[in-house]
Amino acid sequence: MKTDRIIQVKKNKISSIERRHPWIFSGAFFDLPNDLHEGALVEVQDYQANFLALGFYHRGSIAAKVISFKNFDTIEELIEARVKNAIDYRRSVGFMDQEDTNCFRLFFGEGDMLPGLIGDVYDSTLVLQSHTIAWQKHLHIIAKMVVKLLPTIERVYHRPSSKLKEVKAEYLLGDALASSTIIENGVQFKVNWEEGQKTGFFIDQRESRKLLGQYAKGKKVLNTFSYSGGFSMYALLNGAVESTDIDLSASAIELANENATLNSVKNHNSEVSDVLEYLKEKALDYDIIVLDPPAFSKSRRTTHKAVQAYKRLNKVAIQRAKPNSLIFTFSCSQHITPKLFSDTIMAAAIEAGKNIRIIQKLGQPADHPINIFYPEGEYLKGLLLAVD
Repeated sequence: MKTDRIIQVKKNKISSIERRHPWIFSGAFFDLPNDLHEGALVEVQDYQANFLALGFYHRGSIAAKVISFKNFDTIEELIEARVKNAIDYRRSVGFMDQEDTNCFRLFFGEGDMLPGLIGDVYDSTLVLQSHTIAWQKHLHIIAKMVVKLLPTIERVYHRPSSKLKEVKAEYLLGDALASSTIIENGVQFKVNWEEGQKTGFFIDQRESRKLLGQYAKGKKVLNTFSYSGGFSMYALLNGAVESTDIDLSASAIELANENATLNSVKNHNSEVSDVLEYLKEKALDYDIIVLDPPAFSKSRRTTHKAVQAYKRLNKVAIQRAKPNSLIFTFSCSQHITPKLFSDTIMAAAIEAGKNIRIIQKLGQPADHPINIFYPEGEYLKGLLLAVD
């Protein structure tokens, strides 16, 4: 394949590539050219000029993100193979043509060998979100391939990551339609992919929301960091006597209230409030508490502070939860490993002075696949706890 540049790996730095990890760090290479631009398509060779991989170049500690460990004739051929593989995989695990669900993740970065690219399907709309400038020149190709292979997609919208300040959001195909109503396991949600958080909705909590519904009958539920009120909708539609959404964002609470109206649920409460203060000050007469905060850590440097934040949050919830209640607690911080998260919850329970049982470990669903060579892709960790 014709690439922007060939870069070579040092003799003693090939092992990670042989293990098929999709990140190659800058220290693995001989001197990198100063004129190599961000997002450049590069061929990675060993010190004897043998082909190793194709990837995108980035300035910084991660110098190349691999998109293929085998060569292709053209980048278009490679991208078509990746898009087709992602679609075929979702079809094989049952995400196509579901009667009660019309939203799912189509592209999940390294999990689909598309590093830095996310794609979420909301009914007839595909929302792409790029986290690297490398994808900018290929977005129209991806959009056309998806529409060709998935005729149900009528429009493709690109919403770049906030760190790509030079890239503007745009509709790549189809008419401009900022929002839509989707269904997830029969529950309705309003999604605005132009103004909502992330791509508009948190698809990754689908299975945990469904699980909460199984425990909800006759219960009072507190849903913190509620955003669109997803856990509350599932709870109330499955027989909860009451559910309360708490979020610091007024627009999030407004969206949760709209979803409550959309689903015709009763006994839905909501409040704009700081979650930690709410947990400390209010009488927590709830049978189920959901703790689903945003990522407290976005780099290894902030991992310690994130652990302390998770511990404080869970300590207060465990300490003040009423006897025989349940807590659904989560971390979506990539740098918090499942073991570290579990250890943090144990530390919180010790400081709270209460016994807890782990009922179930929770995580991301099948449309967020984890590349076995890239364990960092397991970003969503959760525990269902029983509090004595």
